[in-house]
Amino acid sequence: MKYHIFSDPDNTIQLFESIITSSSEYGVIATDKDNRIVLWNRGAELIYGYSPDEMLGKHLPHDLNKKAGIDSDFLFLVENDFKGNIIDYKMSATTKNGQIKPVSIAISHRTNEENMFCGLLILVRDITKYMYEEQFRDLLLEITQIVNSPRPLDDMCLSICTTVSAILDVPIAFICLFDYLNNNFYINSQVGLSGKNCNHECIYYPDEANIPESIKSCYETYSQFVITSELLKDHDILKCINKRKLNENDNYIIHIPLTSDDSLIGILHIIAPTLKREFLIKETQILGLIANEITAGIQRKRLVEEIREYADNLEKMVKVRTSQLREKDALLIQSGKLATLGEMATGIAHEINQPLGGISLITQGLILAKNRNKLTEEMLSEKLNSIVDQVERINKIIGHLRTFARQSDDTKKEVDVKQPLLDVFKLIGEQLIKKNITVELDLADNLPLILADHNKLEQIFLNLIGNARDAIGELEKLGRKLKKESEASDWIKSLDKKITIRIYTNEEDEIIEISDNGIGIPESIINKIFDPFFTTKEVGKGTGLGLSITYGIVKEFDGTIDVTSKEMQGSKFTIKFPIYRRKSL
Repeated sequence: MKYHIFSDPDNTIQLFESIITSSSEYGVIATDKDNRIVLWNRGAELIYGYSPDEMLGKHLPHDLNKKAGIDSDFLFLVENDFKGNIIDYKMSATTKNGQIKPVSIAISHRTNEENMFCGLLILVRDITKYMYEEQFRDLLLEITQIVNSPRPLDDMCLSICTTVSAILDVPIAFICLFDYLNNNFYINSQVGLSGKNCNHECIYYPDEANIPESIKSCYETYSQFVITSELLKDHDILKCINKRKLNENDNYIIHIPLTSDDSLIGILHIIAPTLKREFLIKETQILGLIANEITAGIQRKRLVEEIREYADNLEKMVKVRTSQLREKDALLIQSGKLATLGEMATGIAHEINQPLGGISLITQGLILAKNRNKLTEEMLSEKLNSIVDQVERINKIIGHLRTFARQSDDTKKEVDVKQPLLDVFKLIGEQLIKKNITVELDLADNLPLILADHNKLEQIFLNLIGNARDAIGELEKLGRKLKKESEASDWIKSLDKKITIRIYTNEEDEIIEISDNGIGIPESIINKIFDPFFTTKEVGKGTGLGLSITYGIVKEFDGTIDVTSKEMQGSKFTIKFPIYRRKSL
């Protein structure tokens, strides 16, 4: 038989005939003018499964190939007009045993020595490997994108199963993850199994002694970290599959281990027909790359979830701890108040004794006037009104003590700083007068409000003014000592005991300055004065909490506090609070 496709000498044509007849990679089929097969080489036999004896001399079968998938027949006829050109197709070949495989087909006219048409020459190539390789490349790219997406672990695994099923065109794919607590595998995500959830579990066996036959391949996979497969009908997962939709005798289940270093975190299972299973088992390197991507993705998701869980637990712990610290801070502040009141007990008693003394004198005067028959209605009315005034004064002092001693509710409100400042003098005013300490107030008009707590601000002012009073007292005490020793200098002899309080604003802050001309703070300890329990006072005359509590309250209201001081010249505390501005609607 001559193939006048090329204008070559006879020896070249004979060589060509020998090649195409014996070729195993390409199926070579030739037909005559009646569409009968006149050549069926070794390659065609390997692709279709029919021997030359079964095909030679017979008409080319109608259903040998399908065009555009498997939905339509494509019959090669000699009447087809190819116009002398070679036509290429990608089709689906139907094998003798009913398998479908993708093929590439090239068709050309065959001519005789007179250059007359005498049939068709058909070259067929099995492109299963190339199509599967392309599918694998696409799958690897898709899985890489999936595992690097921000989706949660379960969503990621489900998306992987869906993608494996769609791209590899397999009916079922599922992932079993290893549960370290229960020492078994459970189905995390699946596509194609019956029911929304399959309760199938693979128990982890440490050895082969009592392993059921239905999961022996699983054991080989998770014990040796190798890809294995078996007929679907022999595996226990068959109970989760709709047998009417899947031929169990022509499908295999493939087990792909998901390993990290020396540990197994899960198994990817793919159920595929025989032809695809053969290719998958051969391409273990590609499956290994896909498994590595999935493993890395699972580990990253678990790490993220562990970090998120740790962060959530840490946040809860911080909230609990913060709440505990706030309670302790509140108790500490309350203790500081009560300690301050305890230190001021003598002064407060004097505050109350003064109106009580007035009441006593008025009462004695009324008794004396009555005994002398000089008590008139007008005098009685006047003196009783005076008594009422003094009683009201006592009530105000006691009422303010109750208010000051009450524990704050940690609610910030709009506050005019002047009010808590002036309230301080209800508690300490008479003490300052008794000690001949002058208080100079320089308070700007129309001061803006700040967001704070009236009671706690009063505690700040009481601590700072009380400390200023004590610093002036210490300097006065030193002056008396030096005077006895005839070493008093002129500045001590003419000591002007004074506390200056100034309040003003800039663009952002309300600024409070409390200055005194007391004994001052040594430079060596000025950085420690806000530390808890640090005090320079004698034992029994200070808790060391006043300035520490003051610092904490200032910080609570988003403020700052600073101090400057010189020994024997006094100190100045400067507090800044942010001005409160209502948010416009």
